[in-house]
Amino acid sequence: MIQVLDNSQKEAEGLQCYLLGFNIKGSFSPLLHNTGFKVLGLPHTYGLFEVPDVDDTVEKLLQDPKLGGLSVTVLHKLQVGKYMDEISEEANTMGSVNTIVAKTASGQRKLYGDNTDWLGITRCIQGGKVDLDVVGTTAVVLGAGGAARAAVYAFIKLGIQHIIVVNRTFDRAQKLAASFPDHNIEIVESLRQLEEHPSDNPLSISVIVGCLPAEVLDESDIPDPIFPAVQKGVLVEMAYGKTTEITKKAMAAANWAVFDGIDVLQQQAFGQFEAWTGKPAPRKEMMEAVNEALGRPLNPAFAEDGE
Repeated sequence: MIQVLDNSQKEAEGLQCYLLGFNIKGSFSPLLHNTGFKVLGLPHTYGLFEVPDVDDTVEKLLQDPKLGGLSVTVLHKLQVGKYMDEISEEANTMGSVNTIVAKTASGQRKLYGDNTDWLGITRCIQGGKVDLDVVGTTAVVLGAGGAARAAVYAFIKLGIQHIIVVNRTFDRAQKLAASFPDHNIEIVESLRQLEEHPSDNPLSISVIVGCLPAEVLDESDIPDPIFPAVQKGVLVEMAYGKTTEITKKAMAAANWAVFDGIDVLQQQAFGQFEAWTGKPAPRKEMMEAVNEALGRPLNPAFAEDGE
């Protein structure tokens, strides 16, 4: 992760932070971050910067001396790296930047690119499995896009040694696996293929991260054995706003904890907030603001955050 550099003069005047993306009017990121600023009494603001492409207007924004940082959505994560003065190991490995930090060191202003998506996924997995060692188990990711790369990176950081990528386009899954050449990544084209795994080497699936559109999988695509009743597990479904079929099956499995895209959004946002401000995020208040807006309770896995 990026080191937070001295930015005290700009912070005293108030930082301007934004979500950079397209079709983002329904995002909860402004509510999350502005709640955090308010709780800590910081004069910063967080708004939306909506553009269909990374163009000259984005370059101009990045040079604004009042800019504190940006969150970057899916469409633009692969394009902003060229403007960075430095990119973190995490962002470089995943090939995408979802966090930009504008900081001043020794009188020189620099732009740092980072990626906190994997942190959001990691914190959800840890939140559901604090009493279970995932090393020696199998993790499955559905999809092979940018979110799936973050999931694989999270698995590796957690010490999970057997990773399965499920994706209908085999070539795309191969490209993902090639980004992590030192790790054991198996590729299958459907979840049903997991039923064919050799009986002398049974799967011990403890984590599943879904990175596919909500409507891609139907009930017939999801074999029951992937949720073993005798073993605890975690499903992180990146889609939110809909209860997917795989979420329904995980919720029906007695020993599986379920997290959704809102949980991941909240958990990854804390890393952004702390990089911009240099202060611990008021996690509980930030989460409560979003959950209240959605009319849902706080996920019990994070109930003690900030206490």
